[in-house]
Amino acid sequence: MHRLLCSTGALLGRANGRDFRLLPDFSRQLRCDGLELMFYDSWYQQEEALLDILRTLSLPIVTFHAEKNICQGLLNPDTNALALEHFRANCRLAHAAGAEKIVFHLWDGYMNHDQMCSMFSFLPELNSIAENEKLLFTVENIVCPTNSPLFYLQKIHEAYPGIAFTYDTKMAAFHFQEDALYAPETESLLPAIRHFHINDYLGGYMEWPKFRTLHPGEGQVDFDHLFSFLRKIGYREDFTTEATSFNQQGIVDMDKLNRTLDSLRQYISKETDNHGP
Repeated sequence: MHRLLCSTGALLGRANGRDFRLLPDFSRQLRCDGLELMFYDSWYQQEEALLDILRTLSLPIVTFHAEKNICQGLLNPDTNALALEHFRANCRLAHAAGAEKIVFHLWDGYMNHDQMCSMFSFLPELNSIAENEKLLFTVENIVCPTNSPLFYLQKIHEAYPGIAFTYDTKMAAFHFQEDALYAPETESLLPAIRHFHINDYLGGYMEWPKFRTLHPGEGQVDFDHLFSFLRKIGYREDFTTEATSFNQQGIVDMDKLNRTLDSLRQYISKETDNHGP
């Protein structure tokens, strides 16, 4: 059964100090089924305080987004052990918070082809660490300077068919790769996509100044086509929106965010109507 989630990254950022103590109030106002917790590197050594806050939320933590810089640490022999420990800590916290999935950036936006391919060797260990905490490990289609995100997901799928993926619509649109999801050559990959990030993008091919996480409807992603396709293939898992909803003063526009959630709920309801309970 589909669930509609909101990323805490839509609510917390540098502008409001990434203050997780704001989450209880935010969670009471959101019209969604749960949260995807975005973990920041500034929260290390604060895990117990964070967990205490998470236990007070009116919405469950369904998905956990691992700290984004772990991939960089894995590549460096001097920081590899610490990066693995950070991932273990992320997984332990995700399990304690009640999460079912963990989203991981296996590469960043700057690695070259050889570096990205070398990251594949870490997949069995990362997957095992997540499984030990009863989490589904998913690799996200992060932007990359060579080839395309979907190219690397397909390479991973060929080498490690048991690895699952999170598919972000903004990341795909940034690479002008939206239609590639619907192509026959991608069909074998579709069952491995176990989570969707529903975000918009408005810009040219890899136009970095416009690499912002927009609300669905503010950009060029064809969500009618996407959700029609997902109905067709019988996708039944969760969706998260990460659309940035706070201003430069850190104030969250909760009305706008809830309107986005309501709009996505309509898409999801159409899917439920077509497939039954």
